[in-house]
Formats: sequence, structure tokens, C-alpha cells
Amino acid sequence: MASNEQDLEPLLNAQQNQLSLVFSDSNTIDAKALAILAANIAILIFIRQVDLDRETWQLFLLYAPFGLSLILDVISIWPRRYLGAVTNIDQSPQYLAMDRQTLLLQLLADTDEAIAQNEKLNKKRLRFCLLSIALTGLGFLLLLLIL
Repeated sequence: MASNEQDLEPLLNAQQNQLSLVFSDSNTIDAKALAILAANIAILIFIRQVDLDRETWQLFLLYAPFGLSLILDVISIWPRRYLGAVTNIDQSPQYLAMDRQTLLLQLLADTDEAIAQNEKLNKKRLRFCLLSIALTGLGFLLLLLIL
């Protein structure tokens, strides 16, 4: 290695660890959304089993928040295409022809792009999940008021 070249490998390792954390965040969002999904289903089953002699608008108020929350949960857990730091040599054979420093720089750029893209996906999914949680809370309050 020339004296003026930096060793970029530790930086690449740090970026790949950051990418792993972004994937971990994705799993956390899935877990939250699945928990809310299960709670919504349980509450809807409870509402259905309770013999309700209510007005139509009251039934709508009971079912609507949980139904909307279920839709948001499904949107939140719907599979997305996450980018990884893995390079497909068949699609990008130019990686094999690069010198070490250029390759490390390219892998850093690829990893940065994957982190940015995946964080955007996670933010979007988290918004759906948090809105779902809020709707479930609202529905639960309405349930307590109506019953």
C-alpha cells in the first residue's frame, strides 16, 4: 500500500455493521406490527363475540379503527426489497478488475447507498406501524366508551 493511501477496510467494516443495524431495525418493526396485528384480531374477535345491541354508527365506530389498523399492519409488514452490501460478480464483473483501493471505495459507496435506501424503507414502514398503534389505541378507548 502506498504511503498516501488510507486503509479503508475498517470504514467498510463499520458501514457494514451499520447496514446490519438497519436490517435489525426492520425486524423490530416487523415484530411491533405483528404484535399489533395479533392484538387487533383478538379485539375484533372479542367485539364479535359480545352480543352488541348497538346502533349502526356505534358498530362502525367499534370496527373502523381496528379495521384500518389491520390494513396499516399489513402494509407495514408487506415484504420490501432491501438492498444489501453483497456484490453479484455475474452482474458486475468489473469489480474483479478493480485494484484494492478502488474496490474498497466502490464497496463503501454501495454500502452507503444500501443504508440510505433501507433507512427510507424503515422510516416509511415505521410510520405505518405507529399509525396502526395509534388507531388501535383509539379503537380501544372507543370500545371502553361504547361498551
